[in-house]
Amino acid sequence: MLEKIELGPRQRTTVAAAMTLAAVLVLVLFFSVAVWGLALFVDSFKNVLLPPVAAAILTMLLRPYYNALLKVCRGSRATALVLFFLSALLPLGAFIWFVGAFAASQLLRLIDDLPSMINSMYKAGQSYWPQFAALLNKYGLMPEFSSLLENPGEMVANALRTSGERMSQSIVQMFQSTAGLFAWVVLPVYLAFFLMAKPFETRQVGEFLPFLKKETREDAIYLLDQFIGILLTFFRGQIIIALAQGILFAIGFALVGLPYGIMIGMALGLLNIIPYMGSIAGLGVALPLAYFGDGGGISRVALVLIVFVVVQTIEGYLLTPKIMGNRTGLHPALIIFAVFFWGVALNGILGMMLAIPLTAFAVVFWRLLKKKYITEVV
Repeated sequence: MLEKIELGPRQRTTVAAAMTLAAVLVLVLFFSVAVWGLALFVDSFKNVLLPPVAAAILTMLLRPYYNALLKVCRGSRATALVLFFLSALLPLGAFIWFVGAFAASQLLRLIDDLPSMINSMYKAGQSYWPQFAALLNKYGLMPEFSSLLENPGEMVANALRTSGERMSQSIVQMFQSTAGLFAWVVLPVYLAFFLMAKPFETRQVGEFLPFLKKETREDAIYLLDQFIGILLTFFRGQIIIALAQGILFAIGFALVGLPYGIMIGMALGLLNIIPYMGSIAGLGVALPLAYFGDGGGISRVALVLIVFVVVQTIEGYLLTPKIMGNRTGLHPALIIFAVFFWGVALNGILGMMLAIPLTAFAVVFWRLLKKKYITEVV
């Protein structure tokens, strides 16, 4: 008969630490495999999956408006759907026409002004070249830098060619198959079916999980409720915040005299649907224009930076708390990391757009796991 082994306090602590470490490693491995599998699945079927996913997100965002039209039409789903598309597409078409015409005129102006801006950059480079050359010589980097400048025209041409090829590849990949193109064309059909369908209730999920215990089914329903709530709150709130930021950036840039400020401001607002993306990209675009553009200089760069600080302050202390609250519960540093992580993990823009809901869901899942399924062993 086997004797019972008694462990001392230090031995119990060591065993508990080893078990905890093993459990953490198993969770990390499971998460890594799940993300890898999801990324592989999304990458393989993205042309077919993206349109219905986009339609589902649009349905969640726009269903309150459709329900209001349904009441006006006294329950006639077909009439409400026709009114929905007419009332949505006509203003959207007019907006795209106006913004597109304005953006085209701004782009033509930018092309006209580009030679003078390049000339200004060249003159600025010449004025700072002695100090820069001394710095390169000090650290022995002059030979490498000189080799880069042996044929600058070819270097620029190669860079432009590479950028063009990548852009072309991205466009081709998005619409690379007939099935993918057809799926995007029928996106309004997906949207119509989703809107006219009976609203999905998370309680129905339990019917598909009869093999789970009642308590586990309740946890699965709770997690799904949390994910849908985070998804709705994030997208509805982020679209409003991004639009407000775009307007504020456009007004601020116009007031400080930044060339093409209105177009750049609205573009940054659109990019901010992915958190912080517009602000990060905007610094790389607005600051060179502020310095090298017509009438630019250090003073305008300072004014543009002030606009950035003011808009980000308004967003951080007024817009986000009032519109979105602390629903996601994520620190700004974690948000930036999540955007890049999910962008790489899911190989593209879809991962960056879903980064915050997925990360917030992971946090909720971990809290539930820690509270109900991971017991203390020490």
